[in-house]
Amino acid sequence: MRGDGRGCTLGEALVIVKVCGVRTPEIAEAAIDAGADWLGLMFVAASPRWVDDAAALALTRAVRGRADLVGVFIEPTVATCDEAASRYRLAAVQIHGRIDPAMTARSSVPVIPVINVESHAAVCTIDLPPDLLVMLDGLPGKGRLPGGTGHRVPLEWAADVARHRRVLLAGGLGAGNVGAAVAAVHPEGVDASSHLERSPGDKDPDLVRAFVRAARSAAALERVA
Repeated sequence: MRGDGRGCTLGEALVIVKVCGVRTPEIAEAAIDAGADWLGLMFVAASPRWVDDAAALALTRAVRGRADLVGVFIEPTVATCDEAASRYRLAAVQIHGRIDPAMTARSSVPVIPVINVESHAAVCTIDLPPDLLVMLDGLPGKGRLPGGTGHRVPLEWAADVARHRRVLLAGGLGAGNVGAAVAAVHPEGVDASSHLERSPGDKDPDLVRAFVRAARSAAALERVA
């Protein structure tokens, strides 16, 4: 894995670029060709970005280890994560909802907890191991599932967190704003989903490529700086 929840090195990737909610080999190819590091597979059946067993296996075969696959869950058990990691060759799991801190040690793959940002104070007092990679995402709307909300995280709040722990920044990112987000926050990685879509769950390959390339350009500027 190019960078993970347990502190592995990033290799050549100064900023991890993740495209979430990937459902088809076509979108996986667009993301990989543009330089994405991680692809997120949604295992929440109520989500418009959900992949069933056949789709997840097709993506596993299509990717062939050229990018890391991250499974996305809402409050799963350790057994659920481990079974999915084995079947779909997941490099990590991303968990929304309540997080049992002990799960990060029991899972067979790195766990990335998602923190839905509701206040500056809350994100600065995250009760998780300090070396754990966490995702910062916007608050979902009332009655909506977490993830892919398109709601932005205040960059000054995210920057404060990134000074003290490893952050994967999500929430309303796309090609037009990811460069500014990287420059302001200096995150370990960036993640996008809803702003890369024509409609919920329907990724646009051109938007995917543009986001990944913009994030890569921002990462190159970080390296020079």
